[in-house]
Amino acid sequence: GGGSEGGVAAALCTLHHLLWSVCVPSALLVTIVLWGVLYPADKARGHQRNELNPASFEAHAINTLLLLLDGAANRLAVRAADFYLTLGWATAYVLYAWAQYAQSGFWPYFFLDLSSWAAVGWYSLLIALFAAVYAMAVGGSALKARCAGLAVDGAALAPAPQPPPGATLPSARDALLQAGP
Repeated sequence: GGGSEGGVAAALCTLHHLLWSVCVPSALLVTIVLWGVLYPADKARGHQRNELNPASFEAHAINTLLLLLDGAANRLAVRAADFYLTLGWATAYVLYAWAQYAQSGFWPYFFLDLSSWAAVGWYSLLIALFAAVYAMAVGGSALKARCAGLAVDGAALAPAPQPPPGATLPSARDALLQAGP
């Protein structure tokens, strides 16, 4: 019946939004790590791992660019309230890397290697970078909403109520607070 179709559509919209909130900050983080950590380390070692092979370039640069272009065109918002879901995704990846190492003795990335005290610094840096990237994604969503005259409403950006004539626009701080939970 019509009622169950509406429920399925609502569930798919929610799922789409949650996937968006995970994918955008994750793609940004991975791209920053590739260009800011992995590529320079690989270059210093004479490109032993060939970090910029065509598949890597496509996955870590073009994918992020396409997500950002999609984000400029759609009404989806990365909300602060979804931070823990994205943190869970990143944690699941780290646990996967640990399990992979336990089975194969191979670390996919040198900065995940727990055999030295440097890991404390690397993991701390990754957590701080993750939080900063997520905050940038939330801020970008708020900026997109403000520029388009939209308000963050649940999973998507909706037309914002129009201020009375002569009213001033809200500050960037207010726009960021509006994007929160």
